[in-house]
Amino acid sequence: MLKQISLASALALMAGSASASPELAELWGAKAVTLAGDSAPLLDTARQGRMPALDEDYVIEVERFAYNATRLGDWTQQAGIPAAIGCSFFSLGQEAEIGLEALEAARSARASAEALGGLMSLFADARSLSTAAAWSARHPSGHPVALGTPVACPEQPARIDRVAAR
Repeated sequence: MLKQISLASALALMAGSASASPELAELWGAKAVTLAGDSAPLLDTARQGRMPALDEDYVIEVERFAYNATRLGDWTQQAGIPAAIGCSFFSLGQEAEIGLEALEAARSARASAEALGGLMSLFADARSLSTAAAWSARHPSGHPVALGTPVACPEQPARIDRVAAR
């Protein structure tokens, strides 16, 4: 119960994309590396034909990762970073959420391995994306930032609210 209250408090403090920055993008990329390292033994267990035991902290960190991807997607739109980068953040956030749901719903070692393999792949993509976003923010193209409605991503995912429900 205390963990849930602490998580809710932490999320309230992190609200809004105004606090997102190139530094958050880099931290998000570093978190992707950490999560990949945390996922590797789970994937090994699943590949050995056993169900991996999901730690609550692991689940929360993947949820936080997905949530921050959405925050970074919002930030890139406000900061004038290329729309493709923002759309990639939104997409990776949605994929992380879907991958985590598949992992939690897995009823076999094979299903767990498939879900973990997908998460590992997106964690690898996240590292490159974080570097590109931070670089773009620090090296503006000199093109004027379009004011007004941000460019919508194709099939932009809904905002991630699963973390708030925990």
